[in-house]
Amino acid sequence: MKTKIKICFLAIVLAGTSFLTSCESFDSLNENPNSPTPEKIDPVYLLSPVFIRSVYNVDLYQRIHNLYVDTYAQYFSNDKYSSNVCVPYNDWTQQYWDAHWGWIANLNEVIRICEDNPKRNNLMQVARIWRVWAFGRATDLFGDIPYSKACDDSGEAAPYDPQKDIYYDMVKELTEASAALDPSGDNLGTGDLIFGGNVARWKAFANSLRLRLAMRMTEVDPDKAKTEAEAAVQADGGLLSSITEDVKIVRKNAYYQFDYGYYNGVSHLFNGGRMTMSYSMQKLLTNLGGISFPKKDSYKEVPEYCDPRGPIYFNVTNEYNGAGEAYRGRWKGVPAGYTKAVSLELDNVNKNNSRVGVYFVGDTKETDVPFTVNMDRDQTLMYYSEVCFLRAEGALRGWNMGGSAQNFYEEGIKASMKEVEISDEVITQYLQSDMPNMYGTSVLFDDTKGENNSQLDKVITQKYLSGFPDNSWEAWADYRRLSLPTLDPFAMPESGYVIEKGAMGWKGSLRRIIYPAKEVIVNEANYNEAVARIGGDKTTTRMWWDAQK
Repeated sequence: MKTKIKICFLAIVLAGTSFLTSCESFDSLNENPNSPTPEKIDPVYLLSPVFIRSVYNVDLYQRIHNLYVDTYAQYFSNDKYSSNVCVPYNDWTQQYWDAHWGWIANLNEVIRICEDNPKRNNLMQVARIWRVWAFGRATDLFGDIPYSKACDDSGEAAPYDPQKDIYYDMVKELTEASAALDPSGDNLGTGDLIFGGNVARWKAFANSLRLRLAMRMTEVDPDKAKTEAEAAVQADGGLLSSITEDVKIVRKNAYYQFDYGYYNGVSHLFNGGRMTMSYSMQKLLTNLGGISFPKKDSYKEVPEYCDPRGPIYFNVTNEYNGAGEAYRGRWKGVPAGYTKAVSLELDNVNKNNSRVGVYFVGDTKETDVPFTVNMDRDQTLMYYSEVCFLRAEGALRGWNMGGSAQNFYEEGIKASMKEVEISDEVITQYLQSDMPNMYGTSVLFDDTKGENNSQLDKVITQKYLSGFPDNSWEAWADYRRLSLPTLDPFAMPESGYVIEKGAMGWKGSLRRIIYPAKEVIVNEANYNEAVARIGGDKTTTRMWWDAQK
């Protein structure tokens, strides 16, 4: 692979150019002697565009985050633009694939420029951490992908690395990068759109990301999972420690500093007029915690009790979100996986059902009034609550997570509810409730009666709910890893896209995304080798770490 990238903002070009797996040379772009080169300018400005485009790219957020991952995790049902949630579109997949190699090429270039310059040590380590973040998402979509030789200047088409090797190297990269970060060293300043140059926070993020990746390996490589998880908890710099340390990309900084005209996720948390609650999400939230549904006597179709986050996450239908008169006053989800024709029936269209709450997309917490879309919403990449639930799961497995499973579990719930400004009084009542949701899962940690109500069920259910709306990537990964939380199978999957239509758990859901069709042409030998190794380029093929029995 070639990465002869010598233009400061080449990421702008790469994001919209067919980069393919070979990362073909852009020498023809480099012939202008007046063009700025990384050696002449601050290389942080090669890194900053990658932060923006790997998160805020409006097309990729809509298509990959919303219409792929959000719906596979069943945070939302598929919307009117999707023919069927189980059929990935090759054009969307190709767009993500091409853009991904542009990000990796720029990150490789930052590392190359900085690796022999002690004054750029922190910048290099941050680029290594972000490269893991980008690769982690890509491998969790596809499985085996080009990794060790991706964009490596060899000029050769890159082989696909086994996902096990990718994961082992990613945790190594995070370990080394976190340890090498020096709070007294170089400061990335305003070019750091995540932490504004705060090196200590990059250490905590790297350690927390290492914990996330370690937990992914529990079902296939439990010894490695335990070793890495315990080491991440004990690593210098610690983990995320409060909701004020949530990892976010700050929309205003990204827009006003670089002004690429790229909107953040809020524009497509609205896709098609705001995304619709899935019926699985409705069943998870209904009755959970035994809290009365607010203003329930004012509505005609809402549950008696609901997780207090439920009416915030998804609004009751009303005239201001476009519901027809006959459909106003209900809090209702739509089964995921309907065909386009069925999803367009009046009872299923998004405007007549509960859609993502005004709290996340508007300028007010009030749901029964007109509102203006707030396009400056920051996007959360990792919640503190996730770290709590990761530690709770590890503790349940008997690992040394620095505390008890129950304490981490309850701290995660508190953190999640504080994110949406729920009172301490309500949180206390919620934690003591043994009222189960529609799947049988309750909140009270020691209440394990009935089905779907083990302590692991509780931890993963709360992790799923706490990650809304930005962390569906982890929700989908957990569902593939554990078949948790309990979710309904896709309603109308096309033949061949799930192992068993109507089956609960891993057999009834999508396991991965198919490689873009162009790979068969531009990287045929390596593609064929990878497909043979993983057992077929199908949505039913399981990840290396997707090894539940």
